[in-house]
Amino acid sequence: MHGESELTELTPIPCDVFVRYGQWFQKRYVGDVEPASVAGVDRGTSAFVVGLDDGRQLTAAAVVVATGLNGLAYMPEELLRLAPGGPGAGALVSHTSHHSDLPRYAGQRIAVVGGGQSALESAALLHEAGAHVQVLVRERRVLWGSVPQLGRPWLQRLAKPASPLGTGWTLAAVCRAPGGVRRLPAAARLLLFRRALGPSGGWWLRERVEDVVPVRTSCSVTRAEASGSTARLEITGPGGSEPLAVDHVLAATGYRLDIDALAFLAPALRRGIVCVPGSNAPQLTSTFQTSMPGLYVTGSLAAPMFGPMMRFVAGTEYAATRVARDAPRWVVAP
Repeated sequence: MHGESELTELTPIPCDVFVRYGQWFQKRYVGDVEPASVAGVDRGTSAFVVGLDDGRQLTAAAVVVATGLNGLAYMPEELLRLAPGGPGAGALVSHTSHHSDLPRYAGQRIAVVGGGQSALESAALLHEAGAHVQVLVRERRVLWGSVPQLGRPWLQRLAKPASPLGTGWTLAAVCRAPGGVRRLPAAARLLLFRRALGPSGGWWLRERVEDVVPVRTSCSVTRAEASGSTARLEITGPGGSEPLAVDHVLAATGYRLDIDALAFLAPALRRGIVCVPGSNAPQLTSTFQTSMPGLYVTGSLAAPMFGPMMRFVAGTEYAATRVARDAPRWVVAP
């Protein structure tokens, strides 16, 4: 691509390399991209009407929603009380999705709530930027990914086959057959979605956190109050409750897959979308179409239908090929 050295499973991909790859892919396979934000999508009499933030309106025979996790950040009600005006980098509490750079918190006391990759990586970056960090984890222990083994013996490959999401028969099955996942009963799909990939930290991150950043397990925030420029938390664990005062709380509390969180979709459009039983994620056909003809959804919002691979770049090939084959049928020749 750009003379990069070969990357393997043992090579964590730097952000700048990943971004350059995306830009290369766009130039080679996509062409021009309109640098505008979508303010609204509604259904017209014969087509979708797409409103842009600069006031322009476009019409489209089909719309593909591929907005990733934008707008889906979840924060517990207790933590939201720290920011009546809304969470954010300048408030007492923020979500990890609000940040692209953490040095602004150098010298401050930061509590990171969560035990997954975003929590642990944010804690490492905050510590390395000079912040005084501690991580509050609800689970009894922090889980870490295992170091990949290149050229595993065939018995190991048979016992735990490889997949884009890790090793093991469950992950291999859901990655090789997303269409098969879709055919499972809704309850089974949701169970698979919630448990196939639990919160854990990348193997390459472990040495930057373990015995470096204080991590408290088996604890939860049961109360949070703002006192001037300080967040006062009540932390409850096996030994009871104790207070904790910090300058900022960083919530690494994940995302809620909720079609209603996509505010750019007109309310009537959202109400017409049938959701997966037990979820507020859209029910999708084998080609990723919602119950609204011509409206497609991919990415994380498709994971309760097609499995956890849809949450990652690894799932884009499966989704893109099926959407690309189906969406043109809505175009009416002039």
